[in-house]
Formats: sequence, structure tokens, C-alpha cells
Amino acid sequence: MRHSIFCVVLLAAPAARADGNELAIGGGSRALRSASADAVTADSLGMGSLGYAHALDIGPVPRLALWAEAGFDWGSATGTMFQTHATKVSTEVVVVGLRAHYTLHRLIDATARVDLGTARTALSLDNASDSGWGAVAEGALGVDLFASRSPTFGIGLRTELGYTATSAVAITPHTDQPSDTLKLQMIESSIGHLDLSGPWFGISVIGTF
Repeated sequence: MRHSIFCVVLLAAPAARADGNELAIGGGSRALRSASADAVTADSLGMGSLGYAHALDIGPVPRLALWAEAGFDWGSATGTMFQTHATKVSTEVVVVGLRAHYTLHRLIDATARVDLGTARTALSLDNASDSGWGAVAEGALGVDLFASRSPTFGIGLRTELGYTATSAVAITPHTDQPSDTLKLQMIESSIGHLDLSGPWFGISVIGTF
């Protein structure tokens, strides 16, 4: 009887969390799958990330919690174009979205998130460069493993697998020149659109308070 009562209480309990705030910092790698990205680098983007989340009140839903989040990601990769031109691809991403937590154990959460935002895509080609902004959408599944968790503080590790979809940005590399320099049309011409979409893997240290 006591065992049955304990199980009912456990299932009815809300998802464990601290006071509803979370900070996360980490990094990872995004594989580039588009033809435009493959033309300028064979490497994946080395990524860094910083995020903040706040728990939302969704009522007494067993084991489930919903968080609003905002994040900033950055990354870069180097390569060559036509086997002769040195290239560097970089990105800066700002997103907002929602993350759902499902408590599997007092120290383990399964998570899923969807984010929308904007991303700056940049390409350096030898001594020329260009950049532009486009839309971005992200989705990810993850697992949070806590070393310590209490109503006032928690610290742990988050692993995620996700996909980032970005709109392709038109790139026209140009060099920094004095304003009175004559620019030839053939020198500054578009090389097409650059798409940095791809799957990624990330690991973050998280703290709840």
C-alpha cells in the first residue's frame, strides 16, 4: 500500500527544477551539407554557445516543464576554393524559442526544443570578404544529466543532437579600399549564395537557480 502511494505521488509531482532560471555555455560541431558550403570548405563549423532560459507556469503537468529560452551561437571553419584560394566561413546566430523538459529521474531530464531567429553568414576569400543576414530555425533533442540538483541550485551537463536550417545569403566578396578607388565590375562579382544549414552535436554545462 505504501509503495503504491509513493508511486502515485512520484508520478503526480511536477518536473524537478530550481527557481526557474537556467544558464548554459558550451560548444559543438555543425556539419555543412549544402553544395555552396562544400565549395568553400570541407570542414565542419566549430561552434560555441551561450544561452538563458526561464521556466513557464503550465500548471501541474506530471514530470513536464516548459521553458522559454534565448541563445547566441557562433562558429567558423576554414578551407580552400578551387584548391587555390584560402577561405574562412563564420556565423553568428541569435535565437529565441521553447524547450520542453521531461523528468526521467531526479537527476535526468529528456529535452526537446524549437528556436527561431536570425543568423549572420560571412565568407572571407583571400583578402576579400562579404557577409549578410538571414533567417534561421533550429530543432534539437537532448538529455540533461545533473551532478547536483535542489530547489535552489543545480549543475549538470547537457548533450544535444539537432539541425539548423538557415536561409542562403548572397555573397559578393570585396576588398577594403579607399572611397576614391575605381572599382571594376569584374573584380567585385557575386559568387552565389552561401547556405550553412546542417546537423549538429553539442555539449553544454548548465546551471539552474
